[in-house]
Amino acid sequence: MTEINLHHAQDKWNNTTVTVFRFVFIFLLLLTIPLDPAYYARILSIDVFHLHFQDLFQLTNYVPRLLHISSWGIASYAGWGIAAVAALIGTAVWPLAEKNQSGQRNYDQLYYWLRVIIRYRLALALIGYGVIKLIPVQIPAPTLSDLNTAYGSFLPWKIYYLSTGVAAAYYEPTLGAIEILAGLLLLSSRTTVVGAAIAASLLINIVLVNYAYQLGEHVYSVYLLILSAFLLAYDTPRLYQLLVAGTASTADRFKPVFAYQNIQKIRRPAKILVLLFTITYAFITYQDDQKSRWPFPDQAGVAYGLYNVKEFRINNVTLPYSLTDSTRWQDVVFEKWNVLSIGANKRFPINLHGPELEYQQDFARRYESEGNGGRAFYSYTVKDSTIHLYNKNVPADKLTFSISRPDQSTIILSGVTASKDSLRIVLNRLDKQYLLHKGRRKPVTIL
Repeated sequence: MTEINLHHAQDKWNNTTVTVFRFVFIFLLLLTIPLDPAYYARILSIDVFHLHFQDLFQLTNYVPRLLHISSWGIASYAGWGIAAVAALIGTAVWPLAEKNQSGQRNYDQLYYWLRVIIRYRLALALIGYGVIKLIPVQIPAPTLSDLNTAYGSFLPWKIYYLSTGVAAAYYEPTLGAIEILAGLLLLSSRTTVVGAAIAASLLINIVLVNYAYQLGEHVYSVYLLILSAFLLAYDTPRLYQLLVAGTASTADRFKPVFAYQNIQKIRRPAKILVLLFTITYAFITYQDDQKSRWPFPDQAGVAYGLYNVKEFRINNVTLPYSLTDSTRWQDVVFEKWNVLSIGANKRFPINLHGPELEYQQDFARRYESEGNGGRAFYSYTVKDSTIHLYNKNVPADKLTFSISRPDQSTIILSGVTASKDSLRIVLNRLDKQYLLHKGRRKPVTIL
């Protein structure tokens, strides 16, 4: 990009810088200002008396998509192509609107206001993601099903999430705190260069991770990195002269001219409003984290633990233990919420979706099944000694069993499959210990 330098009074806007600025101005505004009516409909639908942290997160997480063709590949940037074409047209038409105006002062002002918009947009994005990392709800710790799934059965993004979720020394909260700090620094023009530098350092890593592990947020992360680079570009010439060339650098002397004095008066309230939003958002996120299991369902399960399939009888024929039999279940995991997973020697349909950041009702939450192809995942309801199972990845797969518990470590399931096969399954709870929990911060003894 051609450098637009406004730091010296003697610098003038020439034809090249004016043309580039017009294009950048229109392009960035098209990607920054929400143009989707659904975004405003979501704002109006928020129940301020029953706020969920997702309500506030979605306000900060507007993803610029003028056109959505694909979630991956070059086609995922199709919306940017639309914005670029519109910006080219706007750049060509712009001169017609200012034939009789002096452009020098106008472009200084426009450049200032564009930076203000970008500063606040980037700040909200960083705060939005920073809070859900500081209070770790974005990337939770591995579930019991995850701990009993072979490494090769995970999609790349799930491997990254699981690795980050178990990272010691408060790795995820530290990242969140740094993102929040960068966002708050962007609220002041005096500390913008520091905030933008921190943001760019973080976002370079986030962009690389998105591409390497296919997290699904590559377009958004690249967009935020471009905003950071745009803000850094304003101070880059002075920083280069001071830190690299070792010569004197002229301070930024540009002062915006406000046509309406009331505009100048709202600058401080705007900063205070963002700060109050951050505190409220963090408080609500903490409350929700304490009383719910996001991103998992809130409804409690009937049992918790890893269960060995001691007996597996189909059509009154008992199938013995086998590492090759694809019909016999090998183990069953009951999570703390109303989800169970089944391990067997076969490939299960995998949920190819990336991590979901949209708010979902209990029955629609499926984080534990996303990216895991090593197990079959079922949500369930229990009523009158009957358990109804609903496959999270195959809607047509539904099972109904009578359930009994002779003792605290045994579960007996009896029922009929959709293909009219009778099943009787006896589960015994295993007291399995995991090195992830046993070995952290203390010696490990392997017997």
